[in-house]
Amino acid sequence: MKNYSEISRISTGVRNLDEILAGGLPEGNLTVFAGAPGSGKTILSQQIAFKNATPDSRVIFFQTLSEPTAKTLKYLKQFKFYDQSKFDTGCVEFIDLGDILRLEGLEKAIAMLMSHVKRFKPAFVVIDSFKVFDDLAKSREELRKFTYEVAINLMAWNCSALLLGEFSKEEVDTNPLFSIVDGIITLKHFSAAGEEQRFIQVSKMRGTNHSRDEHTFVINSAGLEIYAPRVTIRREPNSDRKIKGDGPVRAELGIPTLDALLGEGIPWGSSILVSGVAGTGKTILCLEFIYKGAKEFGEKGIFFSFEETPDRLITAAHGMGWELGEQIKKGNIEIVFVPQTEINVERDLLMMKDRIEKMGAKRIAIDSTSVFVHKIQTPQAVREKVFQIATLVQRAQAVGFFATDIHYGANQISRFGVEETVVDGVILLTASENKFARERFLEIYKLRNTAHKSGRQKMHIAKGGIKLKAIGSSKK
Repeated sequence: MKNYSEISRISTGVRNLDEILAGGLPEGNLTVFAGAPGSGKTILSQQIAFKNATPDSRVIFFQTLSEPTAKTLKYLKQFKFYDQSKFDTGCVEFIDLGDILRLEGLEKAIAMLMSHVKRFKPAFVVIDSFKVFDDLAKSREELRKFTYEVAINLMAWNCSALLLGEFSKEEVDTNPLFSIVDGIITLKHFSAAGEEQRFIQVSKMRGTNHSRDEHTFVINSAGLEIYAPRVTIRREPNSDRKIKGDGPVRAELGIPTLDALLGEGIPWGSSILVSGVAGTGKTILCLEFIYKGAKEFGEKGIFFSFEETPDRLITAAHGMGWELGEQIKKGNIEIVFVPQTEINVERDLLMMKDRIEKMGAKRIAIDSTSVFVHKIQTPQAVREKVFQIATLVQRAQAVGFFATDIHYGANQISRFGVEETVVDGVILLTASENKFARERFLEIYKLRNTAHKSGRQKMHIAKGGIKLKAIGSSKK
């Protein structure tokens, strides 16, 4: 038996689908795309076919529903993957089987199908929809025989075949087709909380150690775009940078009184939760962290904001005496704003990955993680998403500050009670009223692999940045 690495694979051209398939579709496989009408089966097959259609790797689309080719092309042309030259040069051909199926039956249809395969010698065959054969077969035995003949003939011609159909889960378990094919990819869509959600899952793919998770996707002008952070955002062991073989390199924040509490500094690759109720200074601390990194150490920083617009953040920084706009113009700092109403966690995780890698960011701020994951309904899922953000920081060998809001009076140090188990450190910000004045406090609650100072410090926010002093100290 061949190893996975020895199997020839075909790139799908669909973002992240090759990663889900551990390298692409195995060449010569028969794969079913199963899903309800409108789930994206046809678009996915067209996207894969146009990616691979060349004079040496031609594609036939067999249509069984008698939809005019002109109508098919009308909708196909809206996608960026469409290439008219592939029709003009004979790389792609559409064949209508609908009339012969209805008028002359399955045997004539398979004869016509195979005559086109012999003439055209395609590398790819798409049958849309294969489900219509179920409706036209006079018996279970006839359906089984027809399915077997199609599969055997296509395999004999060494074609990679995509068989599309509106198959339910129950049919996947009972239809004879599914005992013959090499792969099953299911697509589904539904509305939840007023939003359309689409999912794709590789249920079966012979010769492939593929992901078996459901992954969200969207359909846009590029075709299908799959968000697969479980596959594309993976923690890399032993990637920490070392100095002289003696411990990880550490980052200095550039906030003198806070650096004094941190001792040697924060290890590169670490994620820090900045936790507190509203008004305790989380955003200011994250801004200073990003600004001082660029200004004093030349470390590029990226600030992902899900609450404040870039203009408001620049204004807030200016009030502190920080020329944030100047650092943005120099390309040292980037602010990425996603309004709370437009957050898509899976999509935005990949957006973060792309922006961090493109910039080469060494400082990453999220304001706030509690807003970013607010639509997620279970603590387990929140933990997974925060872990994935922390993984982005670790992969970049950067330092991340993740602001999180906690409820007033809550006896916990994070919004959902799980985030602190994922990150490397927690900076806890609190406030209290003292003689009609608000006093703020900062505490290094935890920081892995670091001999930091413990206990609360008084925190003062003033022009120039955050200042800390020990409780009971008379120093200003």
